[in-house]
Amino acid sequence: MSSDRGALINAITDLIQRTSVLTTKMSQTAAGLLGINTTDLRCLQFLQAGPRTAGELARETGLTTASITTALDRLEAGGFVQRVRDTADRRRVLVKLRPTHTREHVAPVFTPLLKRWHAALSDYDDDQLRLIAEAFTKIDDALEAELDEMVD
Repeated sequence: MSSDRGALINAITDLIQRTSVLTTKMSQTAAGLLGINTTDLRCLQFLQAGPRTAGELARETGLTTASITTALDRLEAGGFVQRVRDTADRRRVLVKLRPTHTREHVAPVFTPLLKRWHAALSDYDDDQLRLIAEAFTKIDDALEAELDEMVD
């Protein structure tokens, strides 16, 4: 590896770490604006992909089922989520976002950032965007692999 290539990879690694720090700060600030904690915000982020059981959320977040129940109780009391019976299996209870509350309270906190990201990415052509997406995917895969090893 040439020294220029090594320096470039190191610079990108530094940027990834900076992004991680900024993402943490953004989550803390957004959670504060919403009147919730970062654990609750993380639950909301997972629920954006669709309804989940409490057990699924516990696995995804790495929290115990007792902790996830407490978080969901707070989110339900705050109007962020609702628990509903699964129509396919009435024994299961799903947690889902309350769309009106999300639109009125959560979206205004994150929409400006999403617009900034879209503006930043609009300077790139389709091939460059595919390359950026591929790089992010590989970086995320590396992070997940490291997390799996740390937990095992």
